Amino acid sequence: MAPPQRRDITTPARVRFAPSPTGNLHVGGARTALFNWLVARHTGGTFILRMEDTDRERSTPESEAQVLRAMSWLGLDWDEGPFRQSERDDVYRDAIDRLKAAGAVYEAWETPEELEAQRAEARANKRAPVVRGRRDWSEADIEGFRAEGRQPAWRFAVDPEGTTVIDDYVRGDVTFAHTSIEDFVVARSDGTPTYNLAAAVDDVDMGITHVLRGEDHLSNTPKQVMVMRALGGTPPEYAHIPLILGPDKKRLSKRHGAASVEDLRDEGYLPEAVINAIALLGWSFDDKTTMFTTEELIERFSVSRISKSPAVFDMKKTQVINGRYLRRMSDDDFTEVLLEHLTHTGFLAEGGPEREALVRRTAPSVKRKLSTLEEFHVLAGWLFTPLEMDPEAWASLTEDVRHSIQVIGAGLGRLEIVEPFTIDTVKEVLQDQLHILGEDARGFLEPQRAAITGKKVSTGIYESLVLLGKDEALRRYRATLARLAEVWVA
Repeated sequence: MAPPQRRDITTPARVRFAPSPTGNLHVGGARTALFNWLVARHTGGTFILRMEDTDRERSTPESEAQVLRAMSWLGLDWDEGPFRQSERDDVYRDAIDRLKAAGAVYEAWETPEELEAQRAEARANKRAPVVRGRRDWSEADIEGFRAEGRQPAWRFAVDPEGTTVIDDYVRGDVTFAHTSIEDFVVARSDGTPTYNLAAAVDDVDMGITHVLRGEDHLSNTPKQVMVMRALGGTPPEYAHIPLILGPDKKRLSKRHGAASVEDLRDEGYLPEAVINAIALLGWSFDDKTTMFTTEELIERFSVSRISKSPAVFDMKKTQVINGRYLRRMSDDDFTEVLLEHLTHTGFLAEGGPEREALVRRTAPSVKRKLSTLEEFHVLAGWLFTPLEMDPEAWASLTEDVRHSIQVIGAGLGRLEIVEPFTIDTVKEVLQDQLHILGEDARGFLEPQRAAITGKKVSTGIYESLVLLGKDEALRRYRATLARLAEVWVA
């Protein structure tokens, strides 16, 4: 069922996407980027890309390049950025100084062991394990800490009696009691900002009007709102979208299949199909429409139709959508897309112009059967290698050796004399021989397929024969018959 109608974003929105610092744009991150991008494009707003790269160990130029490649491949262009938090230290230092001047933060001298003792005591007394730093250290205490080499962190002074209410586009009013929010760190002991400080400062500084992000960030929202208000800024409006699960209802991970955008690209998915598939993760236009062009998504997208329930990412459904996109393409367009994919994966580099020419000849024959471009190897890879019999295909031939020899030999006899060697003439003589022998199509044609391809699955048998060419096809027939004869004699 479609989600109930809720309020929507109707004015030009300034939204931002801040990918994971590890690079490797995963499906969940791609959906967040897409939803923000669609809001910006639908409302005539601005899509801002921000690299939250203050974690210097996890954030590298390579990881950033990976994100940019994935977003460019998806067609998610940005209007401003990419901004890098690692280049904004002065902005954060100024914000921390302003918080100090306003009395919104205080020096925290507690060691990790002392903080854990606080939490343990709270748990033992069945209270929320939150940290409240001491603010009454004497000058002698502080001198002693400095002599030990301690440096203070700076914690935000949360009013334990207060509440923060978020009017969320997806979840409605969400109330956070401050009794369960600890005095969170805004600046580490080395002076570097924490995520909640940097994100809050950036949202205000960049004029962000709306934040769409995963619901796993919901607990960060009241902290960031407190920081913004303490700095005199106006918080944006929020929409926290549900998590993405695998078909087993567990949080999406690599075990569920391709987990990143680059995995999907390498496995032969089209960017338009990926956009279509991830748009349906927690959003719907109505109860029946599942295929959208990117232009249609821009026109129809609204946050009011984002579901509160977790979304399920199913690779099989994504394959179905991708297959539909492939079959909608013209033969010429499909061929070029397939060649681009095979170039990317290195397949074309191995065979030179002859291999490319054969791919061009083969492409129209495989288009209607593919779910992904990488499945080309399953259907047509046998064309590019010497005949090698798969165990499953060989088992099907040796299950009844006498029958296999009979029907393959009959096919060979007719094909040896057929001219010209075209799909129409090949089909005509094999269909004629099928009726002469009184065989059904499967009993006659499947052994022909196995004889020349070594596979149970391939392009159509008539197309396969013509793609091989008469001489190579006949050579493979004879090689298979010779091998079957050895089994028969034995």
